[in-house]
Amino acid sequence: SSPNAKRTRPSARCSMPKAGKFYCHYEDSEPNFTSPFVLDPELQFASLLSDFCTKYNSKHGSTQQLLPDGLQIKVGSKVIDDRSLNVTEHVSPGDDVYILGQAAPAGSNGAAAPTPSTQSQQASTPANGPAEPALPPIKLKVYVHYESAASEQKDPSATQAFTVTNAAHSVGELIEEFVANYNRKNAENTNFSALDPLMLCARTDSQVVVPARGLVKEHFKTGDDVWIVSLETALKEDNAAVSSSALANANAIEASKIKARDKSYYYWQHKATGEAPAPREAPKQIRTRTATTAETLVFKTISAYSFVDDDSLVKVYITMPGVGALAAGQIESEFAARSCSVRVLGYNGANHRLQVPKLSEEIIPEQSRVVIKQDSLIVRLAKVKKDHHWYELHKTKGIGED
Repeated sequence: SSPNAKRTRPSARCSMPKAGKFYCHYEDSEPNFTSPFVLDPELQFASLLSDFCTKYNSKHGSTQQLLPDGLQIKVGSKVIDDRSLNVTEHVSPGDDVYILGQAAPAGSNGAAAPTPSTQSQQASTPANGPAEPALPPIKLKVYVHYESAASEQKDPSATQAFTVTNAAHSVGELIEEFVANYNRKNAENTNFSALDPLMLCARTDSQVVVPARGLVKEHFKTGDDVWIVSLETALKEDNAAVSSSALANANAIEASKIKARDKSYYYWQHKATGEAPAPREAPKQIRTRTATTAETLVFKTISAYSFVDDDSLVKVYITMPGVGALAAGQIESEFAARSCSVRVLGYNGANHRLQVPKLSEEIIPEQSRVVIKQDSLIVRLAKVKKDHHWYELHKTKGIGED
């Protein structure tokens, strides 16, 4: 099959609703913003635009806001005038949808309430003193995962992309924003129990817990993964920053509260008590190892690729002119049963990475490899189930799945 051939489904499936993700972009003015959406047969363009504006305003509402009434929706070269149309009639998995129009100044009519990050900035300004100097803006994109749901591979809302532009944005605020989106997307599920952000914490890829008060920009780089887990899980696994030694040092009353539902005190430090805080031991080092290349370098995400299902193999084609001239050590790859990572170091002055945390199906790691051509890379994924056809590279919630 040609690497540039458009993937099509067998004719027997043509009548089924589309499944997968598409990407919605706003690029008319700074700050730019991109958010993934799951193709839902009932999703209309009006709802898509409203949800996209809500996400944009939750991140950038302190400076400017998007108002649906003043915007246009463009798919390919076509402007969607009728917003009552279903998205699936015009959008396929992997497609790009563009929002056109100018953002309104913060405080315009129809603007949403201040976001958590805006409120925290206001609260940090002394009432009777000069305002603290504003930090320079940043642009940092991270991928936030709710670990227990992501591991079940059935919930597409368990992974969300966030673009952080406020240098003072804390990890705790990032958790709160993720939980708000996650609870909203799952509210109609009768078996769903809403998440409580104060009972959660954030960890890095190497399972190091990041304090809620820590700044996102100080602990994560663009393209990094942020893993959300329960405080109970972090305590059981003895992760730093939520040290179980706090239990031993607390008085008996506090200890009983912590064991019940007050573990968040030590992570979030939000609750006031009538007594002095319990003494805390110095942080202890849990792991001693050298950081991997992926943890110390900044990568650009490889988002332009094509793939074909070739019976026993899935082949991913990445066009990179001149990549074959790189030294062997500049191209790295890692394969696991349900994930893969391909890293290209120092290509055109930057590092590039194709990271797939959850593949559509299981693969055989030891039989998977990267073939280096003069102007392209071919990632060969050896399938475990050769009779299962892959319609997407990333695992998403399929039609009829619970």
